[in-house]
Amino acid sequence: MNSLAGRACLFFPIVVLASCGPSGESSTSTAIESREIVYQRGHQLYLSMELDKAEAELRRAASMDSTYVAPATDLGSLYYDKGVREEGENNPRRIEYFRLARAWFARAEALGNSDASVYERLCEIAVALDDSKTFLKYARKNVERYPYGRQFYNLGLACYEAEDWQGVIKSQKEAIQRFKDSPYLGGFYRQMGRAYMKLDRDQTAERTLTAGVQAVEAKLHTAAKGDRKRLLDDKVGMLLLLKRLHTTYGAAEKLQQVERQLREAGYGK
Repeated sequence: MNSLAGRACLFFPIVVLASCGPSGESSTSTAIESREIVYQRGHQLYLSMELDKAEAELRRAASMDSTYVAPATDLGSLYYDKGVREEGENNPRRIEYFRLARAWFARAEALGNSDASVYERLCEIAVALDDSKTFLKYARKNVERYPYGRQFYNLGLACYEAEDWQGVIKSQKEAIQRFKDSPYLGGFYRQMGRAYMKLDRDQTAERTLTAGVQAVEAKLHTAAKGDRKRLLDDKVGMLLLLKRLHTTYGAAEKLQQVERQLREAGYGK
């Protein structure tokens, strides 16, 4: 998750200001630590998982320069880690830590940190906080910066959570055209089908989901072992949606076929 551990630990000299009294009998030295020294100390404490001590130092470094990206990124990760440690989705401490993580990651992104990990954390935290607006905002930014299959899939999820059905359809159509070999291929079709159902375009949903099942079945023969579970899960998800449609419209023959496909896929065993 955290690319911070790969950073070199740099040490910077302490600047010493000396002044002599009028008689020259004594001098007073005041050590002024640079923002880098304070940050590196906090960073190392964070890597050692001394989170409370790290939090104090990183906040101090951030307060020394409001444009300093590194401590903002570390603080986002630190508060995320603290949130994950708190059990219970509705735990107030968990929610507060995730809110702090969201604020610091957003600050880091605004200051120029466009790493994929930052966008992904912001999206993940938004889901945990049931914040569909933030999820959609950063899912879109992630796709703009990193236009790959997983990012398009997450954008489809974000549009769905925001009830932007046309956004789901548009983004997943583009994904199907661009990423025909993606392990998320079934997910693209599945999300499109769900969106069409929300728009009461059930016939289009049926065609989309049927095409999605066929696309997944064709891909399963050549898919890497690690991708098969995702593809199978999406196939089952699409078959369940088709089952709902066929049940609603009393399409007995189609319903029997879907139920057979579900058994063959191992669903319900």
